[in-house]
Amino acid sequence: MHIFNRSLSLLILVTFICLFFTSTSIFAKNSPWVGQAFNGAQCQGKGTGYGPFDYTIRNQLLDKLALVEKHHFSPNVEALIKGESGSLLSDIDYTLRAWPNHHRALNSLSRYNLLFPKKPKLKTPVECYFQRAINFSPKDATTSMLYAIHLHKTKRYKTAQKLYAQAIKLSPNNPVIRYNYGLLLFDLKKYALAQKQAVIAYNENFPLNGLKNKLKRVKHWPPKKLNNVNSNENKITDPVVKQ
Repeated sequence: MHIFNRSLSLLILVTFICLFFTSTSIFAKNSPWVGQAFNGAQCQGKGTGYGPFDYTIRNQLLDKLALVEKHHFSPNVEALIKGESGSLLSDIDYTLRAWPNHHRALNSLSRYNLLFPKKPKLKTPVECYFQRAINFSPKDATTSMLYAIHLHKTKRYKTAQKLYAQAIKLSPNNPVIRYNYGLLLFDLKKYALAQKQAVIAYNENFPLNGLKNKLKRVKHWPPKKLNNVNSNENKITDPVVKQ
């Protein structure tokens, strides 16, 4: 009887430990500020008051996501119209401190800085939010792609190429990544390489024709030979803004 009770106690203890470490792996992951801003300064920002939570597993944390989005990332905030619980930027900042790799919030912050260059900015530069997000969730291909898009639009082409390479390594046949990488290569006048990215994207049924039309203008579309790519893995479903 004593042996049974000891075995039962041990089983309960092991179960508790497993649950505890599963819980902490989801809810107690650190998210420090890392890297450097474009001006060479070390990235710094406010601490995390709630979270941090990984956006790639948001389906497991819907209540926590809903709480933050209701009060800090409403449709008005995402559309850069007005803040919800504070100023527009403070709400985006809160969202990203709680959810470092929140794809739509990162996209909104990038858009704000590109659309309103003369308006007030957050003390922490945009690039620092992206570097923090990638460090927090290094297997998140979407965040690497979004940072690459931001770097492309700010004309930091070499670094953008590195981020696209990182995103493609994580999600090789993702049509959204391939399409946007193709746009960068086109702007670099690497038309043959841009065409290769377009082939992968359009074989995966990517719906936008912007890259195709650009390639047509420089006589690099249609390609002479299509390489069929049929993988459907690692699709991105978030409605991010694309060129």
